[in-house]
Amino acid sequence: MNLGHMKMLLQHTRTRMFSSYCYGTSAGNYGYRISQLEQIVRDECKSGKVQKLEDGLRCFDQLILERPLPSDSTFNHVLGSLSKIKCYSDVILLYKKVILVGVKPDLYTFNILINCWCQLDQVNHGFCLLGEIIKRGYQPNVMTFNTLIKGLCIKDEIEPAFELFAKMTHTGIQPTAITCTTLIQGLCRIGKVGHALQLKNNMVKWNCIPNVVSYLVIIDALCKEGLVDKALLLFSEMHRDSNVVPTVAVYNSLINGLCNSGRLNEAKRVFDEMVSRGISADVTTYNCMIDGHCRHAQWEEARRYFDEMLDRGVSPDTVTFNILIDAHCKDGMTEDAWGLFKLMDKLNIKADQITYNSMIDGLCLTGRLQEAVKLFDSMMDRGLQPDVVSCNILIDGYHKNRKLDEAMQLFKKMKQNGLKPEIVTYNILLAGLYRDGRMKTAKSLFSEMQTFRVSPNIITYNTLLDGYFKNGYTEKAIQLFESMEGIGILANVEMYNILIQGLFQAGKLEDARKLFMQIPEKGIVPNVVTYTTMISGLFRSKMLLEAKDLIIEMEEKGCVPNAITYNIIIKGFLVGKETDKALQFVRKMRERKFVPSDSVCSLLVSTLSTNQLKNL
Repeated sequence: MNLGHMKMLLQHTRTRMFSSYCYGTSAGNYGYRISQLEQIVRDECKSGKVQKLEDGLRCFDQLILERPLPSDSTFNHVLGSLSKIKCYSDVILLYKKVILVGVKPDLYTFNILINCWCQLDQVNHGFCLLGEIIKRGYQPNVMTFNTLIKGLCIKDEIEPAFELFAKMTHTGIQPTAITCTTLIQGLCRIGKVGHALQLKNNMVKWNCIPNVVSYLVIIDALCKEGLVDKALLLFSEMHRDSNVVPTVAVYNSLINGLCNSGRLNEAKRVFDEMVSRGISADVTTYNCMIDGHCRHAQWEEARRYFDEMLDRGVSPDTVTFNILIDAHCKDGMTEDAWGLFKLMDKLNIKADQITYNSMIDGLCLTGRLQEAVKLFDSMMDRGLQPDVVSCNILIDGYHKNRKLDEAMQLFKKMKQNGLKPEIVTYNILLAGLYRDGRMKTAKSLFSEMQTFRVSPNIITYNTLLDGYFKNGYTEKAIQLFESMEGIGILANVEMYNILIQGLFQAGKLEDARKLFMQIPEKGIVPNVVTYTTMISGLFRSKMLLEAKDLIIEMEEKGCVPNAITYNIIIKGFLVGKETDKALQFVRKMRERKFVPSDSVCSLLVSTLSTNQLKNL
């Protein structure tokens, strides 16, 4: 049914209104005395004892055998309880049985069914039932419209949801805070936070008072978009609204937004304010604080919040440990991560795939490949199937430890187990194959990737170019680079760095210089690697003057040299007999707390006089 047709039907039946807010009851049930069985079923449904499908079916089967048949209202209790525990398809099947035995559905029945169809992503069926409601002489109420609006918002069909909202208000049905909050949630989900804020401010027009969820949804969306200051302003407005009391969920959104923005002191202030207002921090609050401090390597503070949550009786969950383990692994503190991993077992907290992936990655990063393999194999003993990410991490670990055959074996096993390799998987393996000079296998793997419709990305092409150069296929690398623009691959600075390095190694000095001059024309900014590669190539080609000019250009453009750059410059000047220049950069290097490499130190000792060495 389209919205225009629906409007006509609504206007046609306006004289048959019962109440804008009632769920609706069948006229035939007026004055009906319920049986003892019905009372028992109703009490069970009201008390929440229907917690699984079998409970609801047991009640339904007893009711269907009762004579005379129970009222539609009693059946609604069962259908409503099953809907609450998300047995949506079963509710629809039971409704068909109810109709077959002669029970007449009422508005409440239809509202339950509309909700089920919407939750099953079949909002069109919900609109069909809206037509059925009107045909049977019932007046759709605010619950009917709220459910349909929610169904449309679930599908991100926000414009039709607002059209329905307009029809609803036009027919005299007063929207509630739930109506507006549902639309606010839909707008926030598609990134229209400004519109959501505007709708919240307009709620007064319909005598709707924003509730805590109305504020929460917008605050959370603002924080996720990085607009924390706007979220704080709305939070202040919320505090001034006497009808709304902030919940721990609101504070969690703000704390998470502040932590993600690196504003840890403000996050702590909000945390302390929450506690002072008598709102207890939950596991999510502590997870946000721990994650924020871990991201900024503030381990003592992270540990303090972890200890505090234990002291306050807030049990850490898998997410808590995942945050801590991942952060410790990334910072090279694998032993500490391993201690946390074992603590999970002691606290009976189940590790998930994310936990294992972080731990395996940490072991690989610190060269403990054998332990990583053992942990990978133990996942299945814990009832966890390694996923694509797990395999990628271990394949990369094999690659970095020059165990390419083991990496290829895991790749094969991964496909046999039904896991589809990603572009990351192929990129890792291609890099390893080119590094080991296995050009034929690399070519075969690249073809396989395209056969399985895994599209090569910029990293793939960078890997190919680097592989061609390293294996002496300079012309092939140049041809590939020249063809890339035609297939929609735009070169980045990393690609130019690979090309310049490859051209220098192939002795194509002028081609390298020409390519370097093209970089700004492509809208790309050379980075420290670009300048270092060029300076190194110029020094090797004994072009001291050009190297000097490029060093000056690099400094003028604010490109800060790294340790490698300094070593190359010092070595270049020493070989070129420009000792004073070399000493100048040794001092600059020391100011930046960099240490010259062993080869540069040896060259300094063999080149400089005793007095010059003393003055260093």
